Amino acid sequence: MINQPRGKVLGGSSSINGLVYIRGQRQDFDHWRQLGNAGWSYDDVLPYFRKAEDQARGADAYHGAGGPLPVSDQSETHPLCDAFIAAAQEAGHPRNSDFNGATQEGAGYYQSTSRRGLRVSAAVAYLRPALRRPNLSVVTDAHATGLILDGRVARGVEWVRGS
Repeated sequence: MINQPRGKVLGGSSSINGLVYIRGQRQDFDHWRQLGNAGWSYDDVLPYFRKAEDQARGADAYHGAGGPLPVSDQSETHPLCDAFIAAAQEAGHPRNSDFNGATQEGAGYYQSTSRRGLRVSAAVAYLRPALRRPNLSVVTDAHATGLILDGRVARGVEWVRGS
């Protein structure tokens, strides 16, 4: 069941921002691990990024294929973007054709979360397929106040709407 009033956007930033697909930097994840957060190094989280992706370029050491979130190259380039990238290279910055690969440094075109020219937000990739489940209800204009746990398994969400 979905209770979404007309005109409401379901989802977060992937539903409203520029469709850019870029992960956090390797150094940030590794720093979180160094601070004592087990399971948060880049090498720890990379398999989850790979599992999520349906990379248009295919699977490799940094990318996955067959996941729910399509990751695509820009279908069209723009002369102004090309000039900016060329100027960055002339200024000594490397060209980067894969900001989710070995390094994020450089200038180039970002990939996007789109398929056949249409936005694929997290809500479209993950929530829409799950709406068929009998144990799922989506309620908008509500505030989550807690989780209902059965041991370490979340069984529900406590929420309020209005007062």
